[in-house]
Amino acid sequence: MELMTAGLTAALSLPAIARAERPDFGPCAGFIASAPDRRRTWRRGEAPAGRPFRLDSPFRVASVSKMVAAFVIVTIATGLPGGLDADVSDRVGFRLRHPAWPERPIRLRHLLSHTSGLRNGPSYPVPAGRPLSSAFAPGSAQFDEGGWFGPPDFPPGARFSYADVNFAVLAQWAEQVTGQRFDHLMRDRLLAPAGTDAGYNWSGVSQAARLRAAPGLRLQEDAWVAQVDSAPPPAPRASILAAPERPTLADTDVLPGENGFAFSPQGGLRASLADMDRLARRWLAEPEAFQAMEDPIWRLGPEGADNEGGVLLAYGLGVQVLTGRQGPAGDAFFGPDSADWRGHLGDAYGWMTGLFWNRRTGESLAWALNGMPETDRPPGRLTSLTAPEEILIAAGLKALGRKTGPG
Repeated sequence: MELMTAGLTAALSLPAIARAERPDFGPCAGFIASAPDRRRTWRRGEAPAGRPFRLDSPFRVASVSKMVAAFVIVTIATGLPGGLDADVSDRVGFRLRHPAWPERPIRLRHLLSHTSGLRNGPSYPVPAGRPLSSAFAPGSAQFDEGGWFGPPDFPPGARFSYADVNFAVLAQWAEQVTGQRFDHLMRDRLLAPAGTDAGYNWSGVSQAARLRAAPGLRLQEDAWVAQVDSAPPPAPRASILAAPERPTLADTDVLPGENGFAFSPQGGLRASLADMDRLARRWLAEPEAFQAMEDPIWRLGPEGADNEGGVLLAYGLGVQVLTGRQGPAGDAFFGPDSADWRGHLGDAYGWMTGLFWNRRTGESLAWALNGMPETDRPPGRLTSLTAPEEILIAAGLKALGRKTGPG
């Protein structure tokens, strides 16, 4: 049920931040703010063709997908010999080594924390129908002259570089270990048990939910133009990017263990705000299952990092760890106790999303806003986020009864 209070309405119409220059959220936006004793929601807008944006409208949650995938991958890894420190080459189906560090294993822990030494190559991604190994083997179709590997100065584990390819390798590793395709593995191990109507690249999402889909939008020549999901495939089909030499490849032709990019573990989860809230409440109810992921593996140091323009200052196993640093270059997204919050941001095809929780208080906040431009974004005044994100988070925190917002 959607709840609206007078205080919440006021928070959105006249926010404390940027009152006189409130940036628009675009055509669709919303949040679900939950605590042990309350749940508050807000949403607004319509997608093209007059579809209302609802709490149960699925959309591409972007990099929040990584955190959802990490939960299942970490669970599998911790039950195997070597655990998170296992060499991924042992089970991924091919030998993976940084050319400058051929004797250094790339471990599961490195991939989950973006410290593997891998980068997104110039021909990113590897499309379905080609093996993922073609990005890493000299002479292969997408080796890109070694462009999938970072500079030789840093061995695996030494430097943070946020890269989607880490999760393609992890997805393929999980497929090789379990014999199950990634999209089905995520459905069976997490998405269905959590009560969501969600799936990677639409796999497993009901037809009813697909009819409520909200596309990612950007403004072009004074019109909102869909960047993705304007017409989801009919159930039970999934969306895949097929290699040009295999134009008739269907999702049912994709076999486990061949290409971890096929179902977009890095950003292809379609889920609603209601689904995101269900996942947060499940994780808060199972602290032991998620605890290992929440501890920081990497913190920004003098060596620097490729960290999304400074938005990421610390990172665990597929989870963004907030440090609470204040100021326009900081990550105090939730106010004075930001260091108690864990979660992940997402940014793709016009969507900006977030799913975070505070294990100390039991609070969580899931949000999404649509229509963000690719460049020239309105900067936040209090944190490294954009101004619309700050405003939406401030409203969510006010709905939880908090007296402070970002910064």
